[in-house]
Amino acid sequence: MRTRRRILACAVIGFSILGISRLEADEGAYPLIERAAMSDGRYRQHQESVREFYVASRANRELPPLMLFRYRPSENDTLITVASRFTLPYSSLATLNRIPHAEIPADVDYLLLPSVPGLFVPETPHNDLERLMHELRIDGVGVDRAPDSIVVTVRNETLRFRFYPGDDFDRVERLAFLNILFRRPVQNIRISSPYGYRDSPFGGPRGFHSGVDFAAPLGTSVYAARDGSVVEAGFDPVFGNFVLLRHHGGFETFYGHLHETFVRLNETVSSGMMIGTVGNSGLSTGPHLHFEIRLHGETRDPALHMPGLRR
Repeated sequence: MRTRRRILACAVIGFSILGISRLEADEGAYPLIERAAMSDGRYRQHQESVREFYVASRANRELPPLMLFRYRPSENDTLITVASRFTLPYSSLATLNRIPHAEIPADVDYLLLPSVPGLFVPETPHNDLERLMHELRIDGVGVDRAPDSIVVTVRNETLRFRFYPGDDFDRVERLAFLNILFRRPVQNIRISSPYGYRDSPFGGPRGFHSGVDFAAPLGTSVYAARDGSVVEAGFDPVFGNFVLLRHHGGFETFYGHLHETFVRLNETVSSGMMIGTVGNSGLSTGPHLHFEIRLHGETRDPALHMPGLRR
């Protein structure tokens, strides 16, 4: 087993010299850990490799090469429980397996387990968490060292990642992963219309509702759902008095049908700051707040990013 480990290490190092570590081959070739117990030789090998990383990291020595293993999660597992079992940050499992939340999708047969903790950011993002990480780590200036470039086969798809050894989610990434990136814009909420397709409240054809409507009495306080800045504030024939806030990571929140607005263009706001009151302005059938979450201009279901709104 030690001989095989040395061969794998040499192969990874050899590809690293060329600038890219190629770990794809056939996904089934990744060693399978059958039990998360020391009686399983591959589990023991994985744990030795993880421990080797932490020792080298604390001593500021060269980090060991990255190896990948497979593990079949049980029906009740989450990324957090599996990460704890393998002494890894759940951020490593989430980003390597391209799973944006703690729940493991039903169609995932195996999880890939890295021997080196860190963050895996695909060069082409596909889910909101990956887009956020792209914005912060690749398009932005949030990382002060160059990542490793690796190629991995994940769920039968070969992808190139930027690997940041030893990194973990920052505060914004962690909130996004835990579905608590935004707070509720009104208290004691009642959802009168969710995100998605609906019948027109004005008797027109069925259409797509780009936000969530919170029914509330006229004059109810409306709060900023997250720290940000005011990029638009004014009147729209459909949404009435509105405020648009921009947040870190490419996100924006929109607040429509307001009665009053208490913020100005370019003003900085903090999470929970009162920015206006619920109204009935614009094209509306009664007092309510129309609330949207947008990422790079495209709307997202607020239930994916805010606690208490699961449908």
